[in-house]
Amino acid sequence: MANTENQVIEIIPTLLVGDQTFDPANIPSSTLCIEIGDQQIRFCIVKEENMECVWLEDYSLDQTLTQEELFEKVKRVFTGHLLWSSSAWKSVRISVNSGLFSLVPSLLFDEQNTTSYLSFSAGNAPSRQDIVLHHELPLVHAHTVFSMRQSWHEWILNHFKSSHLSFYHFTSPLVIGALVSHLEHQEIRIVSLYFEKDQFTLTVTESQQLILCNRFRFKEVHEMAYIVLFTLGQLGYEPEEVKVLCYGEISATADAYQELSHFLPGLQIGGRPTTLKYNSQCAEVPGHRYFGLFNTYLVSS
Repeated sequence: MANTENQVIEIIPTLLVGDQTFDPANIPSSTLCIEIGDQQIRFCIVKEENMECVWLEDYSLDQTLTQEELFEKVKRVFTGHLLWSSSAWKSVRISVNSGLFSLVPSLLFDEQNTTSYLSFSAGNAPSRQDIVLHHELPLVHAHTVFSMRQSWHEWILNHFKSSHLSFYHFTSPLVIGALVSHLEHQEIRIVSLYFEKDQFTLTVTESQQLILCNRFRFKEVHEMAYIVLFTLGQLGYEPEEVKVLCYGEISATADAYQELSHFLPGLQIGGRPTTLKYNSQCAEVPGHRYFGLFNTYLVSS
């Protein structure tokens, strides 16, 4: 009889690329970046000496499992992995892709009111199983407030207790990536769209200043296109006045991209952040898909 417990816990990467000569002895001088969401967990290693990404792994999470079962699977990935099991990383930067988040201007931020910020922005308070975290984004003079599972937070703190730990909300690397893209594309106004399975994050920046960052759910591509065009209209932007960069689960042949191309002449697929270097294996991965993960390294700690 098959061992059903092992079947539940087993998790196989959907993508694994990296420098097979990477020596675990280099872990104390390297940074591990982790992106945690309901749909996947992703890892990349950046060597501090030259800011080079040398390893990338991507795991899809089974949506039919309970939070407890997913948690057990993810813990098995950490503890059974030659690299992730180490607690000796120079730093570990975790990007939490949770639904509850809010950007609060630093002048108005009060650490005692973090739960209230989330309750106000989402219309409901975080659950008792969640912990409310926050971090500062100096480039936009704001604090990001967000929630994550308390059990995950406590376990990560214990697992990486010897490393410098930073927790961010997933929108923070997207904002940093959007701001940096002004220098890369020499554009004044940039709209960045990061696509996931049934939602997208819309970031609008002008002259390297954040104008807007919000997340929207959608069912049909025409609904998504309407949201984008309506938002631009509310900001007083004409479609031909902006560069629109697409990231995440998107391609030039996807229905969402084709729909947007009818209205946005400046539309194109974005790329990986050029601030980082990439070894030959990681350079072959579609950079726009892991835009959030790569930029996690670039968020100021």
